[in-house]
Amino acid sequence: MNKLIPDNNIRPKLWTRNFILLTIVNMSFMFGFNMMHPTIPLFITDMGGTKAQVGLIAAAFSVTAIITRFFAPLILQKFGKGRMLRVGVALTLAVTFACGFAKALLPILLFRALQGVGFGFVSTLTTTLAADLLPDERRGEGIGYFGMGITAVTAISPALGLFLVENASFFSMFLTASAGQLLSILTLFAFAPPAHVTERNPDAPRLSLKNSFFEPRLFLQCAMLLCMGAARSAEQNFLSLLAVDRAIAGLPLYYIFQTAVCFVAKFLTGRLYDKKGPMWSVLPGGVCWLLAFLIMSFSHNLGVLLIAGFFSGFGMGALLPSMQTWCISRVGAERRSVASALNFNFYDIGIGGGALVLGRLFGASGSAVAFRAASACMAVFLVICLLGIGSGRKSEHGGRR
Repeated sequence: MNKLIPDNNIRPKLWTRNFILLTIVNMSFMFGFNMMHPTIPLFITDMGGTKAQVGLIAAAFSVTAIITRFFAPLILQKFGKGRMLRVGVALTLAVTFACGFAKALLPILLFRALQGVGFGFVSTLTTTLAADLLPDERRGEGIGYFGMGITAVTAISPALGLFLVENASFFSMFLTASAGQLLSILTLFAFAPPAHVTERNPDAPRLSLKNSFFEPRLFLQCAMLLCMGAARSAEQNFLSLLAVDRAIAGLPLYYIFQTAVCFVAKFLTGRLYDKKGPMWSVLPGGVCWLLAFLIMSFSHNLGVLLIAGFFSGFGMGALLPSMQTWCISRVGAERRSVASALNFNFYDIGIGGGALVLGRLFGASGSAVAFRAASACMAVFLVICLLGIGSGRKSEHGGRR
């Protein structure tokens, strides 16, 4: 009788039931956030707010998300990932809906700060849970596909948000964003991974306040994430204002085109990361983002802006999942929540700081200076990356543990 010989070339399964459900949870949750990115600045200026106040409110969101993530590993250790994921989504749903009733800037500042708390928990947890559910050999590819869920809704939600604001009302935009987060909560009822993935492990080493705040092995990555966030804050907070100032029509088309390119880039670079390592996707992505923000500074019509959208989409698709996987792969399973939190935190610290500084530059010197400063941030990103390679730092391979 012939014996069955196991095929070592069979790739471990990636699309499990729980991974699919978690992807849906993440997609529907991020639907509302992506819808509000281009519309919140318009909402603030419609109330009479200044460009500097747009930056201040954006920074409030980032600061609370950052503080939440610093403490998230300690809180997850006590209450478990499953429970805190539900709390984070529920809090975000409540304050997103409340935004529709705001009539002054102070409530918007408070609501965006509370959204930052919910986002801090959910963004940390979904990425950590995805890494826990994925096989080691395909983690780079899997995180890339997981990010494609966000990419898919990003093709729709910013354009839909702008459409609703222009053709209906800000309230209808907030109501639609809330509906996405309601779907996220409903999907969580079907999400049932093994208990050791979502619940507190009493035998795991206890985290201290100090070692939940930083991981020395991620020093290089954290510096690079700061630069990324500072640069991205220009597009995230001020692109819609640039389009208004320069009378560029058709901004929804920019987001759709950017997202389509991002989707393709994630598909191409995920497997490349697993085969070759992070630098093969991080360096090209950094160059693309530098070019994107530089081209935005010269954009005076939709055609030039779409060229910037191509480079922005490719850079986003290459950089965001690669940096996530790189951070998570440099630490053990027990430190994944810390690595995930640091990945998002230093990116958001950059976004918050960039929003404040670039907001002042925008108001004082105009959009061209602000977007060229964003491009300069990516130049620093590339210098740090190249210095890290030159100093002999060994790049971890996401699929080889």
